[in-house]
Order: sequence, then structure tokens, then C-alpha cells
Amino acid sequence: MVFSGCSALKQGWKDFTAYYNTFYNAKHFYSEGVKKNKRQAPAINPLQPLRIHTAPTNAGLADFEQAIERGSSILRNHEESKYVLPAIALIGKSYYYRSEFFSALEKFQELVTLANEDLKGEGVLWQGLTYLEMSNYNEGIRFLEIEAEIFREWNTNLLAEIDAVLAQLHVAVGNYEQSIEYIQRAIPGLEDSEMQARGYFLLGQNFETLGLETQALFAYSQVTELRVSYDLEFNAKRKQAEVSRRIGNYDYAEIIYRQMRRDDKFYEYRNELQYEIARTQQLRGNSENAITSYYQVLRDRIQPPGNLTRAKTYFGIGEIYRDQLKNYSLAAAYFDSAAAQRVDTHLLPQNFNARELADSFGQYATIKAEIARKDSLIGIANLEPEELEALVAELQRIEMERLDTELSRMQQQRDRMIVADEADLIADAETSVEHGFLNVRSQPMLADASLQFQAVWGDRPLADNWRRRADVSGSRFDQIIVSGTNDEVVTIVENNASAGIFHAVDLSKVPFDKEDQEAMKQEILELQYRLANVFFMSLDNPDSAKVYYQKVVAESPQKNLVTMSLYTLSEIELLQSNREKAVTWFEKLKEIDAYSIYSQRLAERLNIEYTPPETEEIVIVEKLYHDIIAGIPDTSAVQRAEELKKLAENGSSESQRAVLLYEAAREYMKAAQKDTGLQDSIRNWFSIQDSLDRKKNEFSALKDSSRVMLQDSTITEQQIHFWQQIADSTFSGPDLTELFPFEGAYWDSTRSILAHIETYYASTEVMPRVRILRQTLEKPVIKEADEKPEFEIDEYTDGEGTSIYAGELQACEDLGFQVDMEGGINGFMDAISYPSWTQNLSMRGEVRYLFEVDSDGTILNYEQIDGMDRSGIPQSIEAAIDQLFRFTPAVTDVVPVQCTFVFPIDF
Repeated sequence: MVFSGCSALKQGWKDFTAYYNTFYNAKHFYSEGVKKNKRQAPAINPLQPLRIHTAPTNAGLADFEQAIERGSSILRNHEESKYVLPAIALIGKSYYYRSEFFSALEKFQELVTLANEDLKGEGVLWQGLTYLEMSNYNEGIRFLEIEAEIFREWNTNLLAEIDAVLAQLHVAVGNYEQSIEYIQRAIPGLEDSEMQARGYFLLGQNFETLGLETQALFAYSQVTELRVSYDLEFNAKRKQAEVSRRIGNYDYAEIIYRQMRRDDKFYEYRNELQYEIARTQQLRGNSENAITSYYQVLRDRIQPPGNLTRAKTYFGIGEIYRDQLKNYSLAAAYFDSAAAQRVDTHLLPQNFNARELADSFGQYATIKAEIARKDSLIGIANLEPEELEALVAELQRIEMERLDTELSRMQQQRDRMIVADEADLIADAETSVEHGFLNVRSQPMLADASLQFQAVWGDRPLADNWRRRADVSGSRFDQIIVSGTNDEVVTIVENNASAGIFHAVDLSKVPFDKEDQEAMKQEILELQYRLANVFFMSLDNPDSAKVYYQKVVAESPQKNLVTMSLYTLSEIELLQSNREKAVTWFEKLKEIDAYSIYSQRLAERLNIEYTPPETEEIVIVEKLYHDIIAGIPDTSAVQRAEELKKLAENGSSESQRAVLLYEAAREYMKAAQKDTGLQDSIRNWFSIQDSLDRKKNEFSALKDSSRVMLQDSTITEQQIHFWQQIADSTFSGPDLTELFPFEGAYWDSTRSILAHIETYYASTEVMPRVRILRQTLEKPVIKEADEKPEFEIDEYTDGEGTSIYAGELQACEDLGFQVDMEGGINGFMDAISYPSWTQNLSMRGEVRYLFEVDSDGTILNYEQIDGMDRSGIPQSIEAAIDQLFRFTPAVTDVVPVQCTFVFPIDF
């Protein structure tokens, strides 16, 4: 008995010394670290699932380090005390708060293995939290569900917290129904009111995701019934209003927002709440009040809006001008302002595509303004002489009023600058002792006084009556220069009404001739076709697009515009499930151009068997072509070119017209090469270019096509090699510009025809040759000495401006980003729709891209950096990237990351 009593006494002494010498201090440091960590909890982002257990922050790291050291001391020096297992738990939790999750996981696994029921349950809970932080969601779910079933007799609060962790894990993998079940089971057992409130908030978010708005509204309302932090209360009330707004209860939503705006607790959010009020009015359809409320947000000087609120406000105003007021030009301006704000994209709503909308509506505004300008010019041209004279006089009057207003404003600014206050004069007098009479000992003050004197009196020599300002006008200080319209400069002599300021109205752009008017009308129709494309492809407004397409069909004499418009009209009708109308447009297309590629494509879309009728027109055109070549000698290449252009207007198919135009361009080239000395200049040009260190593999994929292009031409094999080298390059520098040999009217005509082919016949088989030739004949780009190139091959910069070379960039696969598509990269390449001219070609090569990728695999941006010329194949790849290409998530040190990816071409 004595031995047993001594052992008990000895064990008690060990426990006593272990607690007061070590474990007490470890608990103290751990508690202090937790307090600091909780105080720095991040602000709630309602767009992301809310964490019931807040994630660890960077606060209190030193305290947790001390707790780990003292807990480890117990394991080393007091291994027989009863505080060994609590020390293991404390060490694991300290590692967790220090975000050292692997070390924490080892300690919690050790605790689950060694501990009794209470500490074992604590180890299970914290091991589940560690899996959550490590993003190992599936393993966390598997582990917790097994352990929770085994120990269902644990205390209620512990089981409730485990259920809460399971709910968060299921949310992370998208199992919202299971998450709801676990949250509803967890909330009643949670003892902490803040955790209960967070559980209700996450429950509401899950209901929202599933579209159960009424249940979500109830869940959010429960948050405000508990004693919670004001940040959580604010977001819960705002969520109540948002859900009410979505179900159409705008009155209740606006009441909540206005009550919150009057609450002093939420004073710092007053401007953001004003935005929500404006948003509610917008969704209700009250555009006038909404715009007024939005402007109140932007113009609040007491509490200026942050970038996030400013971006959403501009976006909301843009939506009003787009959807309700139909003012697309203003919509483009506001979308552009929204896109210009620097905001974390994770904080923006899902439908926030301001940059895309700004570009689309900006195209609309530009084209619409150009159409209006050309319409007005034609209208001016058709005015009677008296009406034209009156219009010019009115424009002059308006411009003079503008100049007078600007002159008055500048005069007021000058008067304020040169008139000194009495206090300033007194202060100047006080300094006269230091600087001498009239500041003669201060050169800076003398110079300043001289400038002020000349600003008032001019720089003329002193003369009698020089103080009379009316007699000193005419000096450079009395002349005010203001900018007029169209970059003209108007010099106005102040106080000299007899100067007779005259503002000339420029009428040089007005098409007074009938031929010029017809040409301008055709330009308007081309712009209207582009506008229809913007409506259809960018603005998702097919009804407006149909109006402009039909206008082109009815008025345009250009066959290619009409055929493209008819094809698109039929496509729109098919998208709107109006097959009968689509067939009607198809029949009209056959009447106009039965041999068009659009007729054949449309027949396939409509599942109509279609064979172009037999005709002799193609044979006739070919015969005429051979007659032109044989009947006009080589010495008359210009005449040949003109005849081929005329024949192309009557071509029966797109491919035939494209070939005829291409041949016309070649004839212009032959005419240009007959200039004396040109061959020497060309040889010199190629010799200089050959000395440059160019990449040898550019445009290798189209090598055979380039040789076909130049057959029967006077261009040499050396030039063929050079054209392949420079196919995707841009000349620069004043020396190269001076030596560029392809200058003159015939070369300009060649370039004009090639540009026309590229614009209107991009799908024909002649396009590869056209692109190479056009790039070869492209004039060098002249850059100023201090002008930074917009893009340099193989060189980029990171977000901090540090230069990064393409060779130093890692491949996306090396960083863990894999192609997230069935079949991998091969499946993606098989899904690409290549241009029609590649069907009869065998081609191998690769196209290399620079990607900017987020950690979740989202592609933020991409750009082609080398490989094939942009002859249609890269564009096809990019179209497929936008629709199909995705990366799998990867863990990276920097977000977003830049990496390269190679697309192999093999067909």
C-alpha cells in the first residue's frame, strides 16, 4: 500500500510539474495566437461559399511557434504525464493555424490512433478540417463519414461540428443536396452562435445554387435572429434583399436596403447600399430613377465609391442604355468605364463581361457614327445652293460661339493668375528688406516679375503711354491660341474686333459629283453589312441584324455582299426555328448565285439535296480569260489587269472571281517590274534582308503553296526563299523604308486587289497565296526612335514589368495544367474546323501559344507567339480554344501563371 501511494504521489507530482512548467504556458501561447488569428479573419465574400470554420490567417504565428515548442517539451521531458495526448492535440492545432497542414495532419492522425474517446473525436474533427484546407475534399469526406458513424455517441457539439465540416467538403465538390442535409443536422447542435449563423448563411447559399429562392430567403433571415458580427449581419441582410429582388419582390428588397443605409452600424457601406437601391430600381424597370441613383453613387464626395462599386455602377448604367434606352453608343462608353476599373475578378458578378461588351458596342458606335457621317455628307451634297450657303453660315456661327466661350474662359484664367491679392502685396513688401528695393537682389523674383509684367503689358519696348493696354495689343502675350475643330488652330487677337476672325468650313469630303455619291452609298451599304454582323455575332440581337441584312440584299449591287447577307438571314431564321422562311432565303440565294459556296453550305444546313444546274457560264468565263491572256501582249500588262478585273465582276462563283482578281494583281506586278532599275533594287532589298537574323522555320507549313503562287512569274527562287522567311514579319526602321522597292501606283493597285480578296473571298483556295504575297508587299512600318514596339517575338513581361523570354517560360504541362477534354490534345485537334482550302493539302507543323491561366485552369488570355502564319489555321484553332479548350486545375506559386502550349498540326 505504501508503494502504491508513493507511485500515485509521484505521478501527481509529474503531472503538476508538467502542467505548470510547460503545458500551462503552451496553452497560453496557443490561446493568444487563436485570438490574434480570429481578429484578422478575412471579410466575407458572398459570391463564394462561406466557411463555417474560418480559414487560418497569418496572424499569431509566433505564438503558435511558442506553443509548439512548449508542447514538444512535454513530449520530450514529461512523457509519463497525463498531458502528452493534450500536447499532441495542441501541437497539431498550432501547425494548422500556421498553415503547415502536412505536419498538422501527422499529429491529428497520431492523436486519433492513441487517444481515448474525447480526444479521439477532437482529432477526427481537426483532421477533417485539415483535409478541407488541403483541398483534399474526397478524402476528407470518406474519412469523416466513416469515423462519424463509428462514434455517434460522442458529445452533441463535437458531432455537430463534424457534420458542419462535412457540409463544407460537400459544397467544395458540388454536392449541394448532401451539404444541405449535413448543415440542417449540424446547426441545432452547434454551441457557438457565430458558427450557427455561418451555417445558416451557407445553407442559404446552397439553396440559391439549387434555385430554391424561398428556402434561401428563410435561411438568411435566421442569421439576423442571432448575435453575430456586423459583417455577417450585413451580408445576410443584403442576401435577403438580393433573393427578394430575384423573386420579384422589389418593394421588400428596397425597404431592406434603405433600412440598412440608415443604420449607423453599416455607415461604411452607405455608398454600396445606394448602388443596391439603384440596381433594384433598374431591375424593376424604372430606368430614370435608377440612373439618378447610380449617379448619386458616383458623385458621393463624403464616401467615394471603391473600384468594385464603381465598376458595377458603370456596368449597371451601361445595361440601362443598352436594354431600356437603346442608346448603344452611351452603353459602349459606360461598359468601357466599367472594364477600366482595377478589380479582383473573383469579387465581380458572374455575368460581368464589361470588356467584351465595351468592344462589341464600341464597334457598333464606330460603325453607326461613320454611317451617320456619310449620310449627312450625301445630304449636304443634295442641298440647294441657298440652303448650302445657309448651312455653312450656321456652322461658322456655332464654331465662333464655341471659340468665344473658350476665349472667355482662358481670359478669366489669365486674369486670376496675374491679379495679386492685397495680402500677397503686403507679404512682398515685408520681404523687400531682405531682397532689396524692388527685389533687385533676387534673380528668381526679378524673372517672375518680368514674366508677370509681360503677361499684362506685352514684350514691346517702352514708349509713351505704355500703360494704356489698348495700345499694346499685338504682342505674343496678347494672342490667345485655341484649337478649332478638325485639328485646325485659330489665333485670336484680344480686344481687336477689327481682326475679323473667320472660321473656314471644310467641304472637301462632301461628294458633290454623282459618281462620288454612288460610291459613298456603296460604302454605307458595306458599313451596314458590318453593322448587321455586329448585331448578330457580338450583340446577340438577331432581329436588328435582319433589318440591316435585308437592306443590303435590297440595295447593294455587290454580289458577294448580297450572297453573304442571304446566307446569314437564313441562318438567323433557322436559329429562330423558322425553317420555312430560311428556305425562302435559300431559294433567293440560288437565284442570285447558284454556284456560291454559301448556297452549298446552306443546302447542307437545311438537309436539302442540291446540285448546281448545268451551265456554260463557267466555260464562257474561262474562254474569255484565255482570250484576254492570248489577245493582249505581255507588254500591255496593265490592260490585261483591267480586263481581268472587269471579267471578275461577272464570275459565276466566288472561287472563280477570287482567281481572276488574283491574276489581275499579278499582271499589275509584271507592269511594276518593268521600271528601269527596279530589278537591281529588288535584288539589293533581298540581299539586305538575307543578312538579317530571321527565323528559318517561319511559314514552313505553306512552303509548297508559296511556290505555286509564284510560278510563271519573273520572281526568282531567292525571292521565294525570302518571302517564306518574312511571311509573318514586319519591316521597321527608316533605312529599310527608304530601300523598300515595291513603291508606285502599280504596286499600290496590287496591294489593293489583294486586300479586297482577303476581305471578301477569305474562304477560297487562293487565300494562302494571297496572304503571303500581301505580307511580302506590305510597306515597312516606320517607328519613332523612342516608340516601344507593341509586341516583340519571344519576349514578354510579367505583371511587374520584368522581361520574360519565351524560351524561359515553362510549358503548361510542366506546371501541371493538362488538357481537360475527352481524348486530350488529339481529341481537341480533331474537333477543329479548318478552312476549306486545306481539304486537299497534306500539312504538318505546330502553332505555339502563350497562355495566361488561373490556378483552377481558367484561361484568362492567350496569344500566338510563333509557328504558322495567320492564314486561317491559327484562327480556326483560336475559335476552338474559345469554345472547347480548357485546362485542369494545378497548384502554382504565382496566380495567374504564364505558360506555353504547342498545338500539333498533322492532316
